[in-house]
Amino acid sequence: MTTKFDNVIVVGAGPSGLLLALMLGQHGIKVDVVEALDGLDKRPRGVAYGPAAAVVLHRAKILNKIRQVGLTPESLTWRKIDGTVINTLAGLQSGGEESATVIHPAEDLAGVFLEEVSKQPSVTVHWGHKVVSAGQNEARTWVDIEGGKRLEGDFVVGCDGASSVVRKSLFGNKFDGKTWDKIIMGTNLRYDFKKYGWEDTLWIIHPDHFAVICQITQDGVWRVSYGENPGLSREELQANMADKLRQILPGNPSPDDYQILAFNPYVMHQRCAERMRVGRILLAADAAHLNNPMGGLGLTTGIADIGSLVDCFYGIYDGKARLDILDKYDEARRNIFHTVTDVVSTANLNRVRSDPDSLLNGGDPFFALLDAAKKDPSLFQKFAEEQMKLSSDLTVFYNKD
Repeated sequence: MTTKFDNVIVVGAGPSGLLLALMLGQHGIKVDVVEALDGLDKRPRGVAYGPAAAVVLHRAKILNKIRQVGLTPESLTWRKIDGTVINTLAGLQSGGEESATVIHPAEDLAGVFLEEVSKQPSVTVHWGHKVVSAGQNEARTWVDIEGGKRLEGDFVVGCDGASSVVRKSLFGNKFDGKTWDKIIMGTNLRYDFKKYGWEDTLWIIHPDHFAVICQITQDGVWRVSYGENPGLSREELQANMADKLRQILPGNPSPDDYQILAFNPYVMHQRCAERMRVGRILLAADAAHLNNPMGGLGLTTGIADIGSLVDCFYGIYDGKARLDILDKYDEARRNIFHTVTDVVSTANLNRVRSDPDSLLNGGDPFFALLDAAKKDPSLFQKFAEEQMKLSSDLTVFYNKD
């Protein structure tokens, strides 16, 4: 059976869109990437790619390149706001290079992908092409570009983020879920954490000053993402920054002690589209679902989406799968969001917003498991298995003949 198609339109040149374009291009599939901006989005965004994402990056033959410029954390630590260690998780590299978590800013990762995409003759990136709507009939799909231009293809994939035009073309403003009562301030800075013996990846547990902190570049840039109140202007958030960082960072520094490189506020959501496939239009990553950033599950789930969607497109293109494999993509990826990503990321955020003393002596199931694993190392396998639950191998739905 031969069901080759001509081309795929990918809306959005962020990490997920460029990774999809790269992997399709590696298979000889024609791809048009359309991006509203004139270049890559350089705002601070996610940084962590867990095992389920690392496996996809390895499959795309780009993981080694990312590891060369990125970081591989050895452990995770949870601390009180005074620096007291509450708990730790070591041995993050025990699964091997192909699946170990990697840290690299998403805004820089997109550049790594773009460099590789430029080597694919079947992939074209259209900068400054703002999509205003997406549509389809039984045989074709299209996107309409601001200014009157239309691009047509066999499939459209929305990788255009939280405010996805592709998703809105399918469902309007409906995007089921909730918005959290706090926002996150993502801040890139230089500060000597190592002087205080702090690890490269950690969380501060506090009802008001919760934060996730990690080193994100080899030359010493750190990401400090902390909770803030919604409704404040960018100027008000910036004015609050010195007091926030004084309370969160070790040594209670003043602004003269660190260098702010970039910052950006983010609204936190837990949301999922009602479908990730409607006909020949598909959604992936943040265009399909959103979660808070505590645990790096957003980027990891999004990249795992791409791995599963690539399974589908390879199968259809090679005549090994029917179009209805895309329904399996829709079902599998939404199920993973609802049963894993949403549940775990919600628990992570609730944990870091807690009174830290309430989490001790069995007060938090996750910390209780960590404590048990330190006495029985075989339990660490459970952590590896949980991480890989974000993956879904859809080649199992290829035709049996």
